[in-house]
This record gives sequence, C-alpha cells and structure tokens, in this order.
Amino acid sequence: MAGALPTFVIIGAQKCGTTALHSYLARHPKISMSTPKELDFFVAEKRWDEGIDWYRSRFNPSREIRGESSPNYTAHPTLDGVPERMASVIPDAKLIFMVRDPVKRVHSNYIHSFSNRAESRPMRVAVLDPKRAYIHRSRYHHQLSRYLEHYPKERILILEQDELRGERRETIKRVFRFVGAPEDHWQPIYDLPKLETSARRRRSALGAYAAKRLKVRHFRKVRDRRPFSMPWEQPPLPDDLRVEIEDQLRDDIAAFRKLTGRQFENWSV
Repeated sequence: MAGALPTFVIIGAQKCGTTALHSYLARHPKISMSTPKELDFFVAEKRWDEGIDWYRSRFNPSREIRGESSPNYTAHPTLDGVPERMASVIPDAKLIFMVRDPVKRVHSNYIHSFSNRAESRPMRVAVLDPKRAYIHRSRYHHQLSRYLEHYPKERILILEQDELRGERRETIKRVFRFVGAPEDHWQPIYDLPKLETSARRRRSALGAYAAKRLKVRHFRKVRDRRPFSMPWEQPPLPDDLRVEIEDQLRDDIAAFRKLTGRQFENWSV
C-alpha cells in the first residue's frame, strides 16, 4: 500500500496561526507535512469519500514524523463527525489545537471569508447566523471536548497564537518535542513571522473563479493584482456585536480555562 498515515494533525482553530505553524514544521528535516496543507479528509462533505488510500498518498512514507493541518476539523456542529472518523483511521495520532482570543478569532474569520468572496453578507448577519461556524469555531471547550472522547489529554497540545508570535523559538521547539522531532533544529527563516498581516485585498468575481481553477502556486502569482483582487478596507468589529459574541462565548471559554488550567489573561472574554 503506497504512502503512509500522519503521526500528528493540527486540528485548528481557523485563523489562529495554523498556516504559519505548518510552514515552520515543514522545514524540519525529520518532518513531512502534507501538500496541500488543508486535506480536510475527515470532513464528510469534503474529502472523506476519496478513501484512505488517497489520504495515505498525501504523506511521505520515508519520514517517520508526518503531519497535516485542517482547521475545518474543529467546526462542529457545522461539520460533524470529524473526531470519530479520525479516531477510526489514526487512533494513535497526536493532535495540536491552536487558539487565540475567541472574539478576535470570530472577527478575523469574517474578514478572511469576506475577502476571499466566500462571504458577502454584512458582518452582523453572517457572524450571528447559527448555520455558519463563525462562533462555533471559537467555542474551544466544545470543540476540544469532542476529541477528548477519543484521544487522551496528554496527546493533545494546546498552543496560543501569541506564543507563536512572541515566543517563537521556545514554542516551535516545544512543538518539535511534542511530535517527536529533534528540537535542536533551527533555521534563520523561523525568526521571520509568517502570520497574516493587516493588509488585505478582496477577490473579484474573476479572482474567486481563478482560485478554484488554478493550481495554488499559479494563483499566488496573480492573487494580489488587478483584476483578480482589489484593495479593501477591513471593517472593525462593532461594539454591540462584540458584546453579543462575548455573551455567546463566555461560558464555553470559562470551561476551556478550567479544562486546560490556563488563564489566557489577555483574552477579551
């Protein structure tokens, strides 16, 4: 049977630094990260029907440490059944769950979706839509608890985005240790931030079409040019909407603090 299964998975959360961490890990000589980054294999609506052989083919069997990063793995109940499917295929895997201020994550999620033309509605309408995962993804306790039904707590690493920003060397080495890679590996490029900046453009209709049709490496060459995208001023999070989001998340985040034993002092809720 060709390929191999991953030994660890970055399960989210979306807009919490998973792309940066994936990039850093991919540069370790003992680690093989999937291409593309987000395989979404365990999401029934996306890649599950491709089958396990397809999933195995995404990983390099010559590397003992293999990983992927799919933030859609923590979007319950919008995307259901992911931990169960994952445990049935890779029950011994280690998991990494990245988090950030849950209210800021919601705002960033909307900005990301709107700029990519995956969202067109006003912020309040979109964010408060219970059928969409904007707020669900920030219910960290709820998302994590579902994995704890299948994976022991000691095999799940919780990382805060600010740790990757402000304590990058220590944080990356901690991740290396967790996945079983030598922690003495370091490259100068690790000192360069790979987290998203405040600069943002919004895709045009043509850009959205091209993003679906072109290979990723080809689209990256044109995505920041007209007519594929245009400058866009990001809207701030209105105070009244912020209060509503905080009210919806408060109990879950309190439970998340208790579960992890961490205070996350700088969070807004």
